[in-house]
Amino acid sequence: MPKTSDHRSLALQATEDFLARVRAWWQRYDELKDMDRGELDRIAADLGMTARDLQDLAARGPDAAALLYRRMAALGLSRSDVERTALGLMRDLERTCSCCNHKGVCEKDLATRPEDAAWESYCPNAISLDSAAGTKGRFPA
Repeated sequence: MPKTSDHRSLALQATEDFLARVRAWWQRYDELKDMDRGELDRIAADLGMTARDLQDLAARGPDAAALLYRRMAALGLSRSDVERTALGLMRDLERTCSCCNHKGVCEKDLATRPEDAAWESYCPNAISLDSAAGTKGRFPA
């Protein structure tokens, strides 16, 4: 059994890693806020969104779409599978997941019953993910 000091070391390391990620995200977010408006508009347009959408997305933090990747894993989908379905679909799924208001129920469903189709009733990405799953293997890799 690990010693108490080992647990504290692991907890301290996890906390330090988390804080480093938050600091890095905050720095990138600040850079985005301070960016020239024309440059911000250009970058947003390149990503297929408005500058306000880009700022909102950045404000949600680096793990805003983490549940999407967990759902994809539960469905046996990779990024490549999704991108073969439609160009730009992965970016759209990430943006939609990042802005979703059902994260609590999604996280709970993924943790307790990932095979249950109940997620399809609240997930704004359900139709796209089902389509990607349905076309998996039909296109060359």
